[in-house]
Amino acid sequence: MIKKLFPAFGTLNSILIFDEHALSILEEIKKCMLQIHQKFSFFDSGSEISQINQHAGIHPVAVQEDTFDLLTQARYYARETKGAFDVTAGSMSELWRKAISSAHLPTKEQIAFCKAHCDINQLELDKAHGTAFLREKGMKLDLGGIVKGYAADKARSMLLSQGIQNAQLNFGGTVVAIGKMQKVGIQNPYQKTGISMASIVLKNKAVVTSGSYERYFMYGGRRLHHIIDPRTGKPSCSGLLSVSLIGENAAMLDALATGVYCLGKKESGSILRRHAISAVFVTEDGSVQVTPELQGKISLSR
Repeated sequence: MIKKLFPAFGTLNSILIFDEHALSILEEIKKCMLQIHQKFSFFDSGSEISQINQHAGIHPVAVQEDTFDLLTQARYYARETKGAFDVTAGSMSELWRKAISSAHLPTKEQIAFCKAHCDINQLELDKAHGTAFLREKGMKLDLGGIVKGYAADKARSMLLSQGIQNAQLNFGGTVVAIGKMQKVGIQNPYQKTGISMASIVLKNKAVVTSGSYERYFMYGGRRLHHIIDPRTGKPSCSGLLSVSLIGENAAMLDALATGVYCLGKKESGSILRRHAISAVFVTEDGSVQVTPELQGKISLSR
C-alpha cells in the first residue's frame, strides 16, 4: 500500500493505492492535479478563469478544451438546480469569504450588487471559437464548487489507465472508492474535519459532502457559513447542516451537493432520482435521513 499527500484546491488531498505499483504514477497524478488547480484557480491572476473574469463585459477569452468542457458541465448543473449552484457567483463567494474572515456582515448594498452580477445565462460559451465570455462587467466565475470532483474523476481515469484496480482518492471530502469494497466515513457536522458520524461501504463509487461546518462566523446568535445560495446572495438556510451524495461521477456530485444543500431535502428529490444519486441528509435538529436505497446500509458512529 502506498499513499501520497499534497495540497491543492484549498485543501489537503490524498491518493491511496492498495496494490503494489511504482511511485511514478503518484507523482504524475500530483503534477496533473496541480496543473488543474492552477488552470481553474480563482486567485491566480494568470489562470484561465481569472482571465475570463478580468475581461468580463469586454471580450470573449480563448480557453483550452478541458476548460470549455468544465464550464459547459457547470452551466448544465446550474440550470439543473435552478440556480442553487452557479459558478457565476464568484463576486458573491468573494464577498462572503471576506465577511467570514473578518466576522463582519456585508452591507445590503454589497449583497444586492453581487446578486445582480450572478446569472448563469450571462455565461456565453462559443464552441466554434473555443471561447468563454461573461457578458457583464463585475461578474466573476468561481469553480470551487465543482473542481475537486472534476480533478478526482481525472485522477481516477489516470489510475485505471495504468491498470491500478484498488485505490481511494480523498480530495478534501470528495472521496472516490476504486475497486474493492471500502468503508468511507461521512463527516460529523458537529465535529472538526475528519471525525465521522456514520460510514458506508462503497465499491467503484464516489461520495461528496457539502456542509456548513468548515467556514463560518457567529452573528446575532446565527451561524453564517460559506455555502452561499446564489438565489438570495446569503448563506443557505435550507434546514440542512450537511448533505452527502453518492454516485458515479464526482464532478456531478460536487456540483449537485452544493445545489442540493441550498435546495433542501424536499425540493432536491427529483434531481437525485433523475441522476440515480443516493443521499444522506443531516438536518439542523440533528436527525440523519437517507434516501430509500440507503436504508440499512449506513452505520452510525457511537
